[in-house]
Amino acid sequence: MIVEKLKENRMMVIAAFAYLVAFLYDSEIFLQACQLTWGYIVEMLQVMPAVFVVASLVTVWVPPEVIMRNFGGESGLKGKLASILVGSVSAGPIYAAFPIAQSLLHKGASLSNVVIIISAWAVVKLPMLIVETRFLGIQFAAVRYIFTVPGLLVIGMLTSRYLTRKEVLEDAQLSVAREGRQKSGVMDELPGYDCGACGFPSCVKCAEAMLRGEADASACKIIDEDAQEQLNSILSPAGSCDV
Repeated sequence: MIVEKLKENRMMVIAAFAYLVAFLYDSEIFLQACQLTWGYIVEMLQVMPAVFVVASLVTVWVPPEVIMRNFGGESGLKGKLASILVGSVSAGPIYAAFPIAQSLLHKGASLSNVVIIISAWAVVKLPMLIVETRFLGIQFAAVRYIFTVPGLLVIGMLTSRYLTRKEVLEDAQLSVAREGRQKSGVMDELPGYDCGACGFPSCVKCAEAMLRGEADASACKIIDEDAQEQLNSILSPAGSCDV
């Protein structure tokens, strides 16, 4: 279970290891990295609440037929140009694009247009154009845009050729669904008495601890050996990967 959790969070493990190396090698580098990390965390706390609100409003208020008509698979060139426009006038860092992109996908936008929105958000935003022109000149900015915008269209079309919208949505939902099924399976085996004998205030908390690897099947003192074996099967890496 611990090994499985490490695999699932390998990027965090790699980052933590990199910080440890930096600390052992040069404490000044470590402190600078911590300051930058804190700056990014503060930025995310300032930006992401508004992004989630916008994504929620898109999900609730905008009818699916509107999204499909303007950004769906049948929107054609109009949808491509609208996607470039949406990405180019958006504000905030690139990671703010992903919750909104997810909402658009769920409402019927094509994968190609969503890729174009994210790509335009990253490289052709109008606020960035102003700064780019200030430091590198209008000619540089114009030439870069002339070559970049067609590239966005190509990236969107190539992505949709090798990956489908359905596959992306299923992959995004798979880990959430798998975790939900696991928790449901664990709760089916626990007695539901909330007696506290396991050291947790309720069976739900005990199940969550088991799924995090903080407790094993033997934590519950009430269930029999058959139930413990069933719990071990659910909590094992092989059992956790069942779809």
